[in-house]
Amino acid sequence: MIDIELHCEQPDGRILNCDDRPYSPDKPKIKDILWDNIDWLYELQKRGYLRPAIMENIEKAILCNTVYLGYDAFECPLCHNGNIMFRKCHTRFCNSCGVKEQKMISVRVSEMAVDAPHRHIVFTIPEELRDYFRINRKAMDLLFIAARNTICCVCNEKLYRKAKKRHIKDTYYLYRSFRHQLEFGMIACLHTFGRDLKWNPHIHALVPEIVYDPETNTVKTFTHFDFKKLRLTFQYELLRLMTECFGDSFKKVRNKIYDAHGKGFYVYAKYNNYDIEETGGKKIDNIKGVKAKVNYIMRYASRPAMAESRIVSFDRSSGTVHWFYDRHEDNVRVDVEESGRDFIKRLLVHIPDDNFPMIRYYGFYNNKKRASLDKIYELLAQARKKEYVSTRKRIYLARLRSKRYHVRTFIMDSYNRDIMKCPCGGIMAYVDSYDPLIGVTDHERYRKDCIDEMRQMWLRRGGPGMGPSRA
Repeated sequence: MIDIELHCEQPDGRILNCDDRPYSPDKPKIKDILWDNIDWLYELQKRGYLRPAIMENIEKAILCNTVYLGYDAFECPLCHNGNIMFRKCHTRFCNSCGVKEQKMISVRVSEMAVDAPHRHIVFTIPEELRDYFRINRKAMDLLFIAARNTICCVCNEKLYRKAKKRHIKDTYYLYRSFRHQLEFGMIACLHTFGRDLKWNPHIHALVPEIVYDPETNTVKTFTHFDFKKLRLTFQYELLRLMTECFGDSFKKVRNKIYDAHGKGFYVYAKYNNYDIEETGGKKIDNIKGVKAKVNYIMRYASRPAMAESRIVSFDRSSGTVHWFYDRHEDNVRVDVEESGRDFIKRLLVHIPDDNFPMIRYYGFYNNKKRASLDKIYELLAQARKKEYVSTRKRIYLARLRSKRYHVRTFIMDSYNRDIMKCPCGGIMAYVDSYDPLIGVTDHERYRKDCIDEMRQMWLRRGGPGMGPSRA
């Protein structure tokens, strides 16, 4: 057993000296900026200006990769050299944890996708409607529902005409109870930001260019997406759902939107050819094309709105943050200098509420339609003379692979370095764990106590490094 000496453990059981992360002016992190403004954030929370999910994500991100969340100890069987790996916070706001989660989701979605071309569709909304979803977070469900209904209507045009004649009202999921309909597939992901970190909620959807007819048990190719119909249908469905949600007070806004956007809301649905950037102009098979699109769509699904590589500097004395972004229209670099608090405000607005699913599955990609997905695999296998494993087995293998995608695998994939390899050449083996959260019932109180102890430690140390103001 490896002998681990914890200098942070005090006689009374408290942990006081665990934050050994030095502040590097050359490589500032979002954690550093948050930690430097922690007192201001707590003041905002006390006044009721922050949603509960915001402070929870901030505290977990600050405590990430410290002994406060526990650790796993490893030992080399050859030279008995020891190593400690601190545990992660597993939040969407943490950059390191978010990137790992994004890779896990990409693996799972790629393995689930059928062997067929997929169309990448982006549903956007005008600026006049964005604040409605920022104030009422639950209303963002309507974006998913409107996008789902739009694809369903495009694939079932005859049913849509009949439904409109019946004056659709108080109906979320169109044709849910219809027996004779063409079943589509869709994986939708919510993005709430642009490159400039402004609030811009929009839906990225991955739609296979096939539909399943349960009445005839056949798979049909569906490659034609009428752009005009997509725009107008999405506009109609979203405004209909928002009117039902917000009541009569929204009707005036709805009428103004119709007058200002007569051609509908902008929907991006580029034709699915293989001359795309992801393929380098080379024709590749369907599965590889899907993986390229999945990686692009899922890039911001489970990670913060901004990569830390875009932060140029953080001047603690003045509290100024210098960061940049590449403008979407012409890819011209735009440099931004603003106060740390304004920078934090840009980030916090994009933190989702607890248990809010940012990725959703519709049609035969939904778990309730597994039987249809099994039949689609069989039909595609017969048509293309390929051997397909069953849907359940594919999903099981995907989940198994995602679980194996732990910290070691992530670092090897990202940095080409094996953290479990000892300098002597041996592979370290697990020997012990420390979990301070065992028996903790009030996790919020525990996190605040840990941060308070980190503050006391920082004040005793007196710098250098980051920390709250000494006032």
